[in-house]
Amino acid sequence: WTNAITLTSLGLRLEYEAMPFTTHIAPTPLLMIVADDDDITPTDLALAAFERAGEPKRCLLLHGDHYYPYRAGFAASSTAARDWFSRNLNS
Repeated sequence: WTNAITLTSLGLRLEYEAMPFTTHIAPTPLLMIVADDDDITPTDLALAAFERAGEPKRCLLLHGDHYYPYRAGFAASSTAARDWFSRNLNS
């Protein structure tokens, strides 16, 4: 496996815009796990998307970079995800 990205993939990534759709997610439950020092998915944009989304929603803000929730913050992020899915998929 080569850790690389094609120009086409990069172009598509740069064109991706989720913000217009955040108001249409509800009433589907939304859990966002956001890193407060994220330089890949900017924290301010993630929090703005969360604010626009309707209920039910929850945001877990963890201190760290983009990958923190998957590494050192995994216990907190996976517990929050488990609890969220248990609460919202069992109804």
